[in-house]
Amino acid sequence: MKAREARGALWPVIRHVYRSVMEHGVTDLAAALAYYFLLSLFPMMIFLVTLLPYLQIDPDSAVRFVNGIVPVISQGSIDGTIREIVSQRQEGLLSFSLLATLWVASNGVSAIIRMLNIAYEVEENRHIVRVRLLSLSLTVGLVVGLSILLVFSVFGDVLLHHLAYFIPLEKISGLFTIMKWFASLFLTVIVLVGIYQIAPATRLPLKEVIVGALVTATGWQISSLGFSFYVSNFSNYSATYGSLGGVIVLMIWFYLTGMFLIMGGVINAAIHRHRWILRRS
Repeated sequence: MKAREARGALWPVIRHVYRSVMEHGVTDLAAALAYYFLLSLFPMMIFLVTLLPYLQIDPDSAVRFVNGIVPVISQGSIDGTIREIVSQRQEGLLSFSLLATLWVASNGVSAIIRMLNIAYEVEENRHIVRVRLLSLSLTVGLVVGLSILLVFSVFGDVLLHHLAYFIPLEKISGLFTIMKWFASLFLTVIVLVGIYQIAPATRLPLKEVIVGALVTATGWQISSLGFSFYVSNFSNYSATYGSLGGVIVLMIWFYLTGMFLIMGGVINAAIHRHRWILRRS
């Protein structure tokens, strides 16, 4: 009986998600987000890694952290930039990053706000200045979140190094990798919950955005791992596209990221609408 009720409650949500995907052209929206993500990548990366010398993080740790996020074939395109910036403090660059670079990087977040409004099926009724300030604030929040994740990643490597004196490394390295993955997943869910609640022009209850955040975070993590494995072992983008291979792979990864981000918003909107219908009936 409970299983039948669960299916009855789930089916309207699935229908709403399918209808929204078809009507709003989610694949096209994801492609647009991928374009904005690419334009915002290096400004945000410059802003982030400019802060790293003040956190006493060495270039190798920063490179390993970024390489754990982006697809393998795209890593060579950004490693040199990270090493160059993180190896020295540059007061002028930091001032520039806090202004122009941060402004450019926030364009990607502004695109997320617009796409989530479409997914939530709401019109933007906030003042343009308020929306821009929101996108800037969310951009800073994302950079802070990445910085925290980087600090914990470096701290985890140091902890693993010290534990190796007492426990054989082969016995704990696998468990430690799994723990770091779940910690990354947990932080991703927290960031997504904040985005899904704050970014759109409507405010949904916390319990109605958690499902979409979990689906997005889990799907994005798994698809990123699967795509990186495919690129590393089966594809030959470098032979096909030459020096553009890394950029092509990065764009595909951004496309998958945008797809899951929008789908999470669509799922949240479907859950909210279904709960609203149940309350009205």
